[in-house]
Amino acid sequence: MPDPRTSTSPAAKRYWRRNLFLIAILTTCWAALTFLPAFFARELMFDFIGWPFSFWMAAYGAPLSYLVLIGIYARLMNRADARARRDDERGG
Repeated sequence: MPDPRTSTSPAAKRYWRRNLFLIAILTTCWAALTFLPAFFARELMFDFIGWPFSFWMAAYGAPLSYLVLIGIYARLMNRADARARRDDERGG
C-alpha cells in the first residue's frame, strides 16, 4: 500500500484521495445511522418484529449496520490495496 509521505507518485496520491473519500462517505453513513433514528424516535413508534422500531434500531439495527459499514470498508480497501500492489509491480 503506497504511503504519500515516502512516495509522491500520482498513483499514491490517488490511492489516499480515494481512501479519504471512502472514509468520509462511511463516516457520514455512520453519523446518519446513529443520530437520525434517535432524532426521529417519537415518529418511529410502530411495531417491527414484535418490538417498537426505535428500540429495535437502537438495540440491533445500528450495531448490525456498523458491522456492514466495516465490511464494506474492508472489502473496498482490500481491492484498492491489490490494485496499488499491481500498479507498483508494473511500475517498478
